[in-house]
Amino acid sequence: MVRSFLRDAISRLYPDTNFDILTPPNPEMGDYSVNLAFMLAKKEGKNPGDVGKDLALKLSQNEELSRYFKKIELAGAGFVNLYLSDDFLRSNLIEILEKKEEFGSGADKNFKINLEFVSANPTGPLTVANIRAASFGDTLASVLRKAGYGVAKEYYINDAGNQVRLLGESIARRYLRIKGKTIDFPENLYQGEYVVDIAREIDEKNIVDSTENFDDLVKACRDYGVKKLLASAKNSLNALGIEFDVWFSEATLHQGGEVGGALKILEKGKHIYDKDGARWLRMSDNGEEDAVLVKSDGLASYLMGDIAYTRNKFIRGFNKAINIWGADHHGDAPRLKAGVRALGYEKERLEILLHQLVFIKSGGEKQKMSKRKGEFVLLDDLLSEVNKDAIRFFFLMKDLNTHMEFDVDLAKEQSKKNPVYYIQYAYARLNSIFEKLKVESRKLKVEEEALELLREPEELFLMRKMAKWPELIGEVAGDYQIHRLAQYSYELASRFHNFYEKHKVVQDDKKIEKARLLLCAGVALILESALGLMGLSAPKKMIGSEKGSA
Repeated sequence: MVRSFLRDAISRLYPDTNFDILTPPNPEMGDYSVNLAFMLAKKEGKNPGDVGKDLALKLSQNEELSRYFKKIELAGAGFVNLYLSDDFLRSNLIEILEKKEEFGSGADKNFKINLEFVSANPTGPLTVANIRAASFGDTLASVLRKAGYGVAKEYYINDAGNQVRLLGESIARRYLRIKGKTIDFPENLYQGEYVVDIAREIDEKNIVDSTENFDDLVKACRDYGVKKLLASAKNSLNALGIEFDVWFSEATLHQGGEVGGALKILEKGKHIYDKDGARWLRMSDNGEEDAVLVKSDGLASYLMGDIAYTRNKFIRGFNKAINIWGADHHGDAPRLKAGVRALGYEKERLEILLHQLVFIKSGGEKQKMSKRKGEFVLLDDLLSEVNKDAIRFFFLMKDLNTHMEFDVDLAKEQSKKNPVYYIQYAYARLNSIFEKLKVESRKLKVEEEALELLREPEELFLMRKMAKWPELIGEVAGDYQIHRLAQYSYELASRFHNFYEKHKVVQDDKKIEKARLLLCAGVALILESALGLMGLSAPKKMIGSEKGSA
């Protein structure tokens, strides 16, 4: 990767000096920008501009750097900007065409990651609130795998505890009403119509033998409801193009004694104390309020279950666990991290990513969502209106830490206003070129001499963007900023559209035609890889796409 090479090369020239390698906001300002002059000026008590001038000259004369960069110059008050050479860009295009979908892939790191996401309580159908984690987690798994990590995608089934008990009671009370019984329905129970549907199905299938014992009825309704809703979740996720490697049952942790085992380790380490009939985890060392592990009724808290669950992941051989949770769990994150550290694991082995709220906008109005009250937008309902590619991409466009608004009307639009349509249209345009010339882009013979003809600014801009693909994979695998992948895809598509509208590929000059055909083949490979990582289709034709000159 160019960025890592650049860092290593400069670090050898200026050891023990920290600096950042930035991406200029405008491509015309170069491909990379280094702020090293500011650091050196501070050390030496000099003006950053003067230091930057000397720095730019020294870097320009470096033989190692000259193989990659055609120009290194001072810009602004001390930034040094570097421009990739045309020769490097052409050699990079050859590498893309030779490696194909393997371009940008990292070496096997022999490092296993457990990536847990969605993990919605099986107390209702999946809603759009779950899609953000689903789209993000599935794409992150793909990026990590491409970067060389071993990844298992896992769904944690919360089939133990009070929430599923309330689900069972909600269904049981609806069932008794269907049977003609007069029974109240407290507000703390699940109010959605899906509860009535499950109760009706239990009645129609004669799932329940007797209604004499209410606790037994609740258990039977709970078990059937969880099974039903879990199957619904799997179907909804499959429709979104998401499949999990592992569906892990919380109940098995309790049944197998793993919760008790983790509790004993915490006791041995003197991390627990008793108060008010409950058992507490000491959090004072972490600057947090102490947390309940075992409630006064003797039942383990959700935190205790999560601690045991994380231990189970490490016992299974994972080097790291990454959990993707909703922002409403922000208070749970430090408690779980503290509990896992108390078990003796290094803090780096557990990461918890939080995603902010999602709002659905349709017809200019925001939709309200509350699972308990039965007021929510179902994933299945959204899928019936918007195709899965638009859904996934829209949820990938924004940083996970920001609130986002999903505009249904925009997602359905088939025009360049819709970003995912714009990207897929670029891929379709590329394939129209290959179809017109009756060539298979993956089987094109690479001719280095032909690539020398790629000199137009739009051609070079495309190659400069493609050169950043390997480092983007490495960086996103390290910082989990998945929205950068969506942005990159859009920017690459935009540069291709710009090139396509200014330059003909199919033409009388067969040498230029061959050069541009190779360029298009490289763009198609990377666009297809990017779409694939995001779980999106790469259509060879688009409905309603206009005809253009190739």
